[in-house]
Amino acid sequence: MKKILIASTALVAAGLMTAGPAAASEKIKLNLGGYSKWWMVGAWQEGSYEAGTGVEYANVDIKGDNEIFFAGDTKLDNGMMVGVQVELEAGGDAVGNDRIDKSYVYVSGGFGKVILGSEANGTALLHVMAPEAAANNDADGVLTGGWAISRPANVSRVVATVIDTDAEAEGITYVAPTFYGLTIGGSYKPSATEDSRAAERAQEIYGIGALYAREFGPVGLKVSAGWVTYDLSTGTERSNEYSTGFQVAYSGFTLGASYRNINQNERGGLALNAGNANNLANSSDTQAFDVGLTYATGPYTVGAYYFKSKSPDTIATEGDDVFEVYQVSGAYNLGAGVDLLATVGHAEYDDETAAVATGDANHNKGWAVMTGLALTF
Repeated sequence: MKKILIASTALVAAGLMTAGPAAASEKIKLNLGGYSKWWMVGAWQEGSYEAGTGVEYANVDIKGDNEIFFAGDTKLDNGMMVGVQVELEAGGDAVGNDRIDKSYVYVSGGFGKVILGSEANGTALLHVMAPEAAANNDADGVLTGGWAISRPANVSRVVATVIDTDAEAEGITYVAPTFYGLTIGGSYKPSATEDSRAAERAQEIYGIGALYAREFGPVGLKVSAGWVTYDLSTGTERSNEYSTGFQVAYSGFTLGASYRNINQNERGGLALNAGNANNLANSSDTQAFDVGLTYATGPYTVGAYYFKSKSPDTIATEGDDVFEVYQVSGAYNLGAGVDLLATVGHAEYDDETAAVATGDANHNKGWAVMTGLALTF
């Protein structure tokens, strides 16, 4: 994989040296884009959990997810495109320690596309997840992201089937041209230190993914698969992650599912992203999957979605930490780039040690009802 990426980079560099000046004399001009999504949320969780933790949670809250994109490109005389994109976190609960979410440059042409900088790995870019009518899932989802029903401190979990252990750290990614519906992409990242996640110690990260997308008459099909391998500072063997997913669309209906397996060799109790979304302390074999069904007609989209993750919190203790979400959602398009959203769902957390005296503090579940507005620009 490393040799392939180096060869691809050399090919692009050779093309640039012979490219000549850009077709236009002006420099690249940045354009604005992005999205703004805000939810009004009503949530009700276990009274026994609140009593066990000594914390009383509000039943009504406002949650948001907002980003502003600065992007621009130019076409060289030889036909190659050169561009840049910077994504700024612009407020809301999804904002982490790093206000710049992604920042990268790219070169594209008949050879494919090479991305250099902070961007999702090639496996993640090509991954297919289960559909969700209001895009209210993965780390940005109100329930799946843990923004409505509180996660007990001892419950380890993942929040998406996409392989994101590299945390969009700086690296190089190559995406090949699509051939008869098949697209292949690969990445190399020296370490997972982006977003100031000091506890995330994955190093020498390599990954490759594939996406097959075709239409067969009235039926649309998407299938993806990916593999990522890396070292952990406390392990002597390489860790591996695998993902797969599919979607089938017909006459307004879309059915899909996806799966992720995280097989890590830690040998020392390393807590990945401790206290954050992907807390995988001592995880030797963590699994996550989702399934969803949506129906779209005119400006309306409705659907049902299910997500579950299982993670062995401590290898010495038998059992798994379990995180589950059930929800139904809807979206109504009010106009170009303006959507009204709604979701009703249930989330539940169970720690592998929930049977001991502190069981109330290690278990929580609850319902949430929410409505929101999403703008894309």
